[in-house]
Amino acid sequence: MTEARPSSIREIAVTLGVSTATVSNALRGKGRVSPALIEQIRLEADRLGYVPDHAARALRTGKSNTIGLLVPNIGQPLFPAFAQAIERAAKQRGLAVLIGDSQGDAGQQDFEIRNMIARGVDALIVIPTRGTTVIQESISVPVAVIDSAVTAGNVAASDHREGGRKIARHLLALGHEKLLILAGPENSLVARERVEGMREVCFSANVEPTLKHSDATFEAGNVLGRELGLTRFTACAAAYDAIAIGFALAVRERGFRIPEDLSLTGFDDLMWAQIVSPPLTTIRQDLEAVAVHALSFVVGETDTSRIFPTDLVVRQSTARLSVPSRGDENAE
Repeated sequence: MTEARPSSIREIAVTLGVSTATVSNALRGKGRVSPALIEQIRLEADRLGYVPDHAARALRTGKSNTIGLLVPNIGQPLFPAFAQAIERAAKQRGLAVLIGDSQGDAGQQDFEIRNMIARGVDALIVIPTRGTTVIQESISVPVAVIDSAVTAGNVAASDHREGGRKIARHLLALGHEKLLILAGPENSLVARERVEGMREVCFSANVEPTLKHSDATFEAGNVLGRELGLTRFTACAAAYDAIAIGFALAVRERGFRIPEDLSLTGFDDLMWAQIVSPPLTTIRQDLEAVAVHALSFVVGETDTSRIFPTDLVVRQSTARLSVPSRGDENAE
């Protein structure tokens, strides 16, 4: 049995009756090709199993056609979702993606940046590790930083502060004024933006929320849910879905009902938020739009930075305040 020969741009062009240049431009997102024809060419490329020959193109152009993506911790569920969005956007341009993991360590982040450049990536997209700054001027390839509006050199990010405002407005509209904010890490600019948005709306309504900082993990949320006294709160807003879900499981074990005794919100709209019981009210980021803009920046299609809107997703973990919160033997 002989191995199937990879299809070529010429085969796609012949099948569709267009030039090879048109096919090439469509697959790389270049030139003036109509959206309808681009879609037709990509569908035909998928049908034929076309795979770009990156090695041959690199020899011709002196470029690897590879983008490096560096994430803070691939084990946290938000970052694989970002990686998928980046990979989809890169594939549409005929580019490959090399993924590195900083493992939450500043030194590892520096190493991964150097390693990717040594491997010949044409550009870098970096989601920085907390407490670090990426100095684009010191890096020899184009760099796009994805973090927050207040991050130095940020190129693409969600509007985390406005997302926090939306959460606070939602809880206040339901009658909740005794608010607990699970604020995430103190050194995270993203968490700080989210929390400041919440506090801004609360203060304008003469509401003083209580803040508790922790790591941005399920385990940290679970510890908070076991240890905090909750009878003085009617609602809890977490800066991350992971914290909210860990917290929810712990407080339910203590006999608290969500949302009857305590309304709860998260931030990010991870898959967990949709399958936990009850499903979590949260903020959804447009990861696709953020990824596409970051990639457009590093390949030279735009030179501007953008902040993308977020959406409030209301599910069953929040409800109008109607009855007093239950007692708790561990209350402070």
